[in-house]
Amino acid sequence: MTTWNFRVMLNRAPSDEEMDNLYDAGLDDCAVAGGPDGSVYLTCDRASESFLEAIASVLVQIRTVDGLWAVGVGQGDAVTLGDAARRHGGRTQASLRQLASGQRGPGGFPPPLIEADNISVYSWGEVAEWLRTEMGDDIPQVNRDIALADAAVKLACRARAVHQETQVRRLLEVA
Repeated sequence: MTTWNFRVMLNRAPSDEEMDNLYDAGLDDCAVAGGPDGSVYLTCDRASESFLEAIASVLVQIRTVDGLWAVGVGQGDAVTLGDAARRHGGRTQASLRQLASGQRGPGGFPPPLIEADNISVYSWGEVAEWLRTEMGDDIPQVNRDIALADAAVKLACRARAVHQETQVRRLLEVA
C-alpha cells in the first residue's frame, strides 16, 4: 500500500464542531489549511492501493458533514502559457508561446483545452510531460490522476449547483 499526499479544496472553512466530525469520519490523516486568497483546503496523507482510490475515500468522508464538500483537488491542472512558465521556472511565456505555435521545437505541443478570445488554457500535466519528453526539460512529473480527480470534483459541483447530479452520474455511467 502507498501513502499518497494531495490537497482537497473545500467549499468553506469548517467550524470547530465540523472539524471534530471530519476527524470522526476518518480524516485523521488530513489537516485543514488556508491559502492567501482565502481558500480552505485539506492536506492529506492517505494510504491506499491507488491514488484515485485515496482521493475518493477522502471525498466520501468529507460528504458525511452536512454543508461541506470538495470543490477541487490539487493545485489545478488548467494553465495559461504564463502560468505554465511560472510553474516551470526555467522557460518564459514567450518561449512556450513559440513552442505552442510550432515556431520552435519538434512540434506536437499539446493542444489547448479551451480557447476563448485571445486566451488559451492548457493542461499543465500534458504540457509538463511534453516538455520533459520532447524538450528534455528537467521538471517534476505531474500525476495526471490529480487532473482527472479535479475535473470530476468540479463536474460534481456544477451538477449540484444546477440540481442535475443524478443525470450527470447517468452520463458518466454510459460514457
